[in-house]
Amino acid sequence: MPGTPGSDKTNRALVVLAAATALAVAGYAATATMLLVHSSPDTPDPAKPRALPAASPPVWIQPAPSDPAPGGIAYRGAYPLPTATRAVRAGAGTAPGPVRSRSATATPRSASPRASSAVPRTSSKPPGIVAGTTVGLGLPNLPGYRLRHRNFVARVDVITASSSELDRMDSRFVVRASHAVDRCLSFESVNYPGYFLRYRDFALRLDEAPGSGGFDRDAGFCPVAVDGGTALRSADDPERYLVLFAGTFRLEQIPLQLATRFTSLAPL
Repeated sequence: MPGTPGSDKTNRALVVLAAATALAVAGYAATATMLLVHSSPDTPDPAKPRALPAASPPVWIQPAPSDPAPGGIAYRGAYPLPTATRAVRAGAGTAPGPVRSRSATATPRSASPRASSAVPRTSSKPPGIVAGTTVGLGLPNLPGYRLRHRNFVARVDVITASSSELDRMDSRFVVRASHAVDRCLSFESVNYPGYFLRYRDFALRLDEAPGSGGFDRDAGFCPVAVDGGTALRSADDPERYLVLFAGTFRLEQIPLQLATRFTSLAPL
C-alpha cells in the first residue's frame, strides 16, 4: 500500500534528526578528546645526568707508622728522624766493596756542639769502654741484647752463652784508640780483623779499613759518660750520636739524653 504524503514527511524528519544527533555526538566526542589532550600536563623531560667532580685522594695528616723492627726491637725515644739525610747507596747490606772517603766531598762541621736547653745528667765516672780491651757492647735498656754485625750491618740481637759460636763471635769487638781524634775510639771486629764499625750514609756498618783519613773519622766514636751507661758521639760530627732505631743503628743529630746507652760487657 503506497504511503501517504504525511507519513513520508515524518520519516524524512526522523532520518534528519537521527543524522543530526549522530553528528552532534561525534562533535562532542571530538571536542572532549581535544580538551583532554590539551589540558593534560606536559611530560617533563628526563633530567640530564650531571658530571660529579673527581674525588681528591685523602690526605694523611698523622705521622707515618714506623717500619717493623727486626726481632721486634724499635727505638724507644720520641724524637723525629731528620729529613735531610743522604740517600743510602745501592748495595747496602751486602759484602763490603771499595770504600769512598767522605772527606773528599764534605767538610766536617765545627767541633763546637749546638747548645741545648736541656742539660743531660752526666756521670762523674770515666766511660766504661776503654781502648785495648775486647768487649761486648750491651744495652742497659734491653737486657740480653748486644750489638753485633750481620751481613756487614750493625744491629742488635739476643746473644747469650747458649747462642751459636758465629753469633757470639759477631758480637765481639776489640776497642782501639781512634787514629783521627784523641780520646775517641774505634771498634774492630774479632772475627773480621781489619774491619771496623763505621757510619756510611748515617747507618752503622762493618767495613774494611782502607787506611784513609776519611775512613778513620767515620770509624771514630767518642765515649760520653751519661747516667745509665756510655753514649757514643761521632768523631766526625760532634752533634750526632749513635741511636738504636728499628733494630739497627744510625748516627743522628739529637740531644745527648736521647742517645742510646751502651755498657762494656765481657765477650761471650
